[in-house]
This record gives sequence, C-alpha cells and structure tokens, in this order.
Amino acid sequence: MKFLTVGFLLLSFALSAFAAETKICVITTDVDAEKTDFYIETNSSGNLDSIRLYKTMGQQVVSDESLPVEKAIGEEIVASEREGRDIVIIKTSNFTAEKGGTFTLSILFNAIKNTRMNYNMKLSRTASGFALTGPQGQPVNRLHLLGNRAPLINKVIGIKEVKASYVPFK
Repeated sequence: MKFLTVGFLLLSFALSAFAAETKICVITTDVDAEKTDFYIETNSSGNLDSIRLYKTMGQQVVSDESLPVEKAIGEEIVASEREGRDIVIIKTSNFTAEKGGTFTLSILFNAIKNTRMNYNMKLSRTASGFALTGPQGQPVNRLHLLGNRAPLINKVIGIKEVKASYVPFK
C-alpha cells in the first residue's frame, strides 16, 4: 500500500510538472489601484487549457476567475467593470488551444456617448510557450490604461489611451 501511495504521489507530481500557469500580462490604470494579472494555463501537451484573470484593488483580492479556453473562444470576457458598465471587455478571434489567436480589448472610451475603442493583441505559440504581441507585433506584457477625464467636471468618463510595454517579470 505504501508503494502505491508513493507511486501515485510521484505520478501526480510528474503530470503537474508538465502543466503550467504563466503570467502573460498585467493590466493597470491611472484611475485607481486596480490591477489585473492575466494568466494562461497550459496542459501537458503545451496547449492552452484556460485563461485566468486575477484582479486586486490595492492589497485586496477583488476576483480570481479561470475560464476554460473552449468557453473563451468567441466569448466576451469582462476584465473591468465600474458602476454597472463594462469598461474593458476581452474578445477572442481566430483562436485555438494549440496556436493561440487574437485578443481584442474593447475599451469604453466615453461613457457619456457610449463609444468604445479597440486594442488588438496576438497570443502566439513560441518554442518556449506562448507570447503576447501588440498591434505592431512588439512584445507586450504590461498594459497601462489612461483615464479619459471630462474637462468641465474633471470626472473619469472612460479610457483615452492604452500604453503597452514589455518589462520581464521577476
């Protein structure tokens, strides 16, 4: 019995060693202290298994959601919401678990006029896993959203700009 237990533990460890969770991007804003860590989880074949959004506000965990890739394909994932409005929506297209695909961030630009802007990124399989690139093909792992403030009332009414960068994670 002891041999079976040790064998099972070793097998479990070996299988989990092939599956991995990788932080692919961090999304922050100048509006507040919200931070969203965007992870991908791969299976033992190296294919995408799920997408995970881990959201904090300062030191407090707001949400931790994981969505199987099959459900994420063609769906809209709300990454940020305020006062009942979807601020950032992640949409996928041309997406497979084996190769990745396109992520489009649909971002509320102006809540008064209900206008949105899109920011396109591509998740591609590489020799070492998956990599995220921006609209011009540049590596991206950090997105900083700049608030769109209404001049007369100095209130944030949306997001005016997305600043993308790549700084290796520690």
